[in-house]
Amino acid sequence: MKNIFLYIFILALIASCKTRKQDPFGRATKLEDKKWILTTLNNKTITETDSLRMFAMEIFSEDNALYLSCECDTAYGLYTAHDDFVLLNVLGRTDVQCNPQLYGEFVQQAKSANHFQIKTTKQNKQLKEQLILFKDDQELMRLNKK
Repeated sequence: MKNIFLYIFILALIASCKTRKQDPFGRATKLEDKKWILTTLNNKTITETDSLRMFAMEIFSEDNALYLSCECDTAYGLYTAHDDFVLLNVLGRTDVQCNPQLYGEFVQQAKSANHFQIKTTKQNKQLKEQLILFKDDQELMRLNKK
């Protein structure tokens, strides 16, 4: 009789364990539906003048769409992710050239990224998220959640 209660207790304990919620295949929901603002590119801080042009990345959950933008140019495509792996597939871009060198470098580095990390820090009693994109072990860029 004691063994039956022990088995029931163990089964109830196992059934009550929470499993980690998995992202849908090919997606990383922690990246989606947020606007990420570029702060560093190739370990260089983006100057205030350049940051005013709002170099940003957005990934949308509805259709895995990817948008890279600055003041007057936009690149668009699709993204795929799994755990910390990411593939940003840029399919096209506008070419108005308001900041051609920095915009081109931004798009090229985003295309070459193959994994990411999200760091959460506390500043002024608020949680801040930062997205870091890497190619292998080399950091390519950092973006702050707007």
